[in-house]
Amino acid sequence: MRSALASAPVVLASLGLAACGSAVPAPVDVSAPVQVARDYVALGDSYAALGGTSADTTGPDHCLRSSDNYPAGVLADARVTGRDATCQGAVTADLLRPRHTGSGTIPAQLDALTDSTELVTLSIGGNDIGFGDIAGCFLTAMLAGRESDCAAAWKESVAARMTGLPAQLDEVYRAIEERSGGARVIATGYLPLLAPGDRCTEVELLGDADRAWVVSLTDEVNRIAAEAAERHGAEIVLPEAAENHTGCAAPGDRWVDFLGSETGAFPMHPTPAGQAVMADAVLEKL
Repeated sequence: MRSALASAPVVLASLGLAACGSAVPAPVDVSAPVQVARDYVALGDSYAALGGTSADTTGPDHCLRSSDNYPAGVLADARVTGRDATCQGAVTADLLRPRHTGSGTIPAQLDALTDSTELVTLSIGGNDIGFGDIAGCFLTAMLAGRESDCAAAWKESVAARMTGLPAQLDEVYRAIEERSGGARVIATGYLPLLAPGDRCTEVELLGDADRAWVVSLTDEVNRIAAEAAERHGAEIVLPEAAENHTGCAAPGDRWVDFLGSETGAFPMHPTPAGQAVMADAVLEKL
């Protein structure tokens, strides 16, 4: 955090000018650092944008940018000021170029960056590998009451997309560097929907192959995100013990949820509690 330090201590001396009986002012300590709020921009997809289903939203309606997502939690801290540019459904290209939707055009998220930006959070990559298709496949099976077979349907195409993700993330990091060369970048990992060994009513229709596949996907995309962050001098944050707070945890302990009906979350996304804990994890880095 940037600090303003006094160049020298201020010495106050009584010169006999105080009126009789009046107190001499106490010395002022100017050696303590002055906290200056960092100029912050949040970039990313629905894992950053979406909070509770009942929360107010800001920005373009399409983005569903929630007032209780983790960027909002970071912005609520006195050490930061700035803006949330996240948007549901975003892929890496949407950070770099305008995004055309049925309701209008959304500016490139990186347009929010300036040469004075000091802090950037980044949640991106899940949609580049087809998270929406994967989540939709699992959700359809759950709601239809039939056993899922999502790995067989999507594994090959997802693997191909995963191969291209490192280069896509590199392009994003280079663009951030060009616009905000002095910014500190904190990438946020994807909270896991399912952990190894999880068994609960919500996922009883997932076959063993699908269970193993969804766990491996989260691990792989988080590994790729961490390696990209390391290549570009950034950091990555994932709250500790996230595997104990999956969609199979008790509703009050879930950081993500499958259906969201018991937590007020969007299906297959972080809960308000999950967004709060991610905000705390980012702020701890500061």
